[in-house]
Amino acid sequence: MEEAQIRRYVSDSFHVLTLIVLIMVILGIMTWAGIVKCSAVPGWCSVYYFFTGEPNILIVYGDSGLGDPFLLQKAIENPEYLGKRAEMVRLKNISPGLLKNYKLVIVDRAKKMSTSEIELFIEYASTGGKLVWIGDSGTEPHEDDELLLESERNPGNAEIKIGPWARKVSRDDGNFAVELDKLLSVEFIGNYCDIKSCQDDLPFIGYFRKAPGETHDLVKGLDPRFEMRADFSIVKKRLDKYNNEVLSVDALSAIIDDKGIVKPKGTNYGDAFPIIMVSSPSGLGESIVYYAVPPESFAMEGQEKKTLLFVENMYYALME
Repeated sequence: MEEAQIRRYVSDSFHVLTLIVLIMVILGIMTWAGIVKCSAVPGWCSVYYFFTGEPNILIVYGDSGLGDPFLLQKAIENPEYLGKRAEMVRLKNISPGLLKNYKLVIVDRAKKMSTSEIELFIEYASTGGKLVWIGDSGTEPHEDDELLLESERNPGNAEIKIGPWARKVSRDDGNFAVELDKLLSVEFIGNYCDIKSCQDDLPFIGYFRKAPGETHDLVKGLDPRFEMRADFSIVKKRLDKYNNEVLSVDALSAIIDDKGIVKPKGTNYGDAFPIIMVSSPSGLGESIVYYAVPPESFAMEGQEKKTLLFVENMYYALME
């Protein structure tokens, strides 16, 4: 082989190698941002996790609220289904350094939460972490926490509190909004069993309804007539730019307030409610999922059709 041919061969090989590396870098960034799932490219998950480390999961839990974090951990680690390791930590023990070590953080049964704790999760999600928020987590502020007013978010509006997911903090350099409701793309109203008299732990609500169009990975394999039997958080979908309602529930009739705890008795909350919302802080990909009903609820004893489908779909939709 002549010297000129050898040089050309080396040069071409270098260009091909450079192109492959460039493609891998771009694909890696797109996978990290949630724009492309690693499973979309055959063999890419193995390559991606070789460089970034295997996907790890952290379940953060508190003392009260909807959900069963221990059942959720058991479901994730079940070798007959996912067989993935999920570590657990109490809410009071979290820190920025801890959260950043995990690719997926799930917040479950953590109703009482301080504004500073909410800030940690917002920061985690804004720096690329994948966050699953469940039910009424974060809806009970601490005594010294302040809630954001409508007039503070939009000058000229009424001076009424937006809700427990919209907080504010005062620091030396000014006042700052802590807007979890914007991150989750929903506003919390109340739990179903705080509005209606629930006779058991698994009240029949109605039937699930998938969003029109292509079935989202979070609800793949879900029977369109699947009955929803579980307490859940009634939320109002925000009209933000980067969100997607992938599952809702149609109640058999309008839900009317019986108790007067959340709102006055007789309040009509409607008959259709968001159950799974997905969003992104940047508008690229889908890195945040809100569940109005704990996904592990459908694996509880007493369910007529026990299933881990919601937990499985959660993992594969976000991690692969």
